[in-house]
Amino acid sequence: MSAGGRGAGARAVRPAIPVPDALTLPVREISAPTPTTRRLVLDLGDVPFVYQAGQAAALGLHGQRERRPYSIASAPADTLADGGIEFLLRVNPGGGLGRHLDAAEAGSRLDFEGPFGAFLLPDPLPDVPLLFIAGGTGLAPLRSLAREARAQGHRGPRHLLYSVKDEDDVAYAAEVASWRDDHLGEAVVTVTRQVSPGTTLRRGRIDRALLGRFAVGTLPLCFLCGPPTMVDDLTHHLSQLGVPADHVRTEQWTPTA
Repeated sequence: MSAGGRGAGARAVRPAIPVPDALTLPVREISAPTPTTRRLVLDLGDVPFVYQAGQAAALGLHGQRERRPYSIASAPADTLADGGIEFLLRVNPGGGLGRHLDAAEAGSRLDFEGPFGAFLLPDPLPDVPLLFIAGGTGLAPLRSLAREARAQGHRGPRHLLYSVKDEDDVAYAAEVASWRDDHLGEAVVTVTRQVSPGTTLRRGRIDRALLGRFAVGTLPLCFLCGPPTMVDDLTHHLSQLGVPADHVRTEQWTPTA
């Protein structure tokens, strides 16, 4: 997932503790939550590092020149609690992560540059509804934002609209299932391909009609992350529904070889 993108109305980044241009961190865990993703957790140990929810970092095997950007999936509050930094990585069509990460396994050392990006929660964070809209691994920074909002004591509902291609592509499935209890809002998963009979998942794409369920009453602050076409289309739909531009923040990712 590319961490580059647009942060409409984003606030300035707060100063962080100075860190070297690149840190070298060990892999604490790497797993496959779905056939198309990998969950990667790096261990900070005693390294001082500060980031904000929604930011990204560039990763590559230690000593290798190539590093690629990925949004951080953990919240700063999570990292403070357990010393880990988490990423949700999209595998390429061949099933790997690319030569910059293919050899990564538990105990491997990765070079880590960051944080960067302005896809952030507002400061201060108002207790208005938050609407997180994700496509695929675009869920990563939205998970970070939602968890950090909860840690900051946000009292409004936090809703999630999450689009995947297949039923088995739902990353963080347990968290999505308990979303209402954890975030006081709805979680709607849409599947763009076939779904099984009796499933609770919604067939189709996130569309204007679905968005309209949440663009009523107190207008939400909206955070979108996914493929460029999806982000552009849904930003347009939100505008048509009367959500002002300063209520919409976006991040886009593009497939990498």
